[in-house]
Amino acid sequence: MTNNKAFGSALSRIRKERGFSSAHQFFKGAGGSKGLGLAFSSYWDIERGKKLPRSWRLKAIMAALGLDPHSPLARELVTEYFKALSGSDELLQLLSAPAPAGGDLTSRELAEAVANQALAQRSVNLTIEQWKLRTRDMVTSICHSFLSNTSGWVTARELSEATRFKPEEVRKALKTLASGGLIELSGNKARSPFVEKVVKAMPATPATAAIKAAQRKIWNKWLADSRLVHARRMTLRMSKSGLAAYYQHLEKAVGLSCIYGNSDENRQNSAIYTIEANIYRTFPRD
Repeated sequence: MTNNKAFGSALSRIRKERGFSSAHQFFKGAGGSKGLGLAFSSYWDIERGKKLPRSWRLKAIMAALGLDPHSPLARELVTEYFKALSGSDELLQLLSAPAPAGGDLTSRELAEAVANQALAQRSVNLTIEQWKLRTRDMVTSICHSFLSNTSGWVTARELSEATRFKPEEVRKALKTLASGGLIELSGNKARSPFVEKVVKAMPATPATAAIKAAQRKIWNKWLADSRLVHARRMTLRMSKSGLAAYYQHLEKAVGLSCIYGNSDENRQNSAIYTIEANIYRTFPRD
């Protein structure tokens, strides 16, 4: 296998692991040529090992895949990229520190590894068109979130009572969601195909910037009127590298909250919670 093909093979495998079953699905989900900066035929040539992307395009591809720059998958992809550029891995080996002698995983590490594997198997991706539908207005977005976290059929009346939206607003939102394949609709009842699934965040590309902004606006407004259950805050000085390392732990902690969720809980004895983690740069002021 040539180095180009090794890179393309790694990219194809990682793309599938991130929930995109085909190259074309990923290309469309990333915003097409506008999001990745190249035509589909060029991207397909990259996966087939016929060419390598420019470095800035590789960054766009990694962002569209939702890869944290410090994650093992990102490091694997970058390693294969530089191996393809140099023709061997000899120079990379010079830069790699020897791996420390390790023992068995601790029980905590093993539990997290199992949880992460379970989450990866449950992950699904939405298309750009579906994200646009989901964020077109607050009623549509909130109804989708409720249904995605509730198993079985839900009546429009129950949705109206839980969200305090008017019944006619709920019915309109349900028709919108059903038109994009985001829910199943049967008369006055709806259910989500994403129950017990983890909908992956939109890739950070120019094509999704406006959609992400709309989503933030909706949720900022909704959470402003929601009841705060728990909060914890710390202010401390750290380097950029320290912040990057901590962010990986924070991202994992938020993601692992899915393990405690159960959409089958009795609706009278449970509630839907939103877990949000923010990091602010407070000093010096910009």
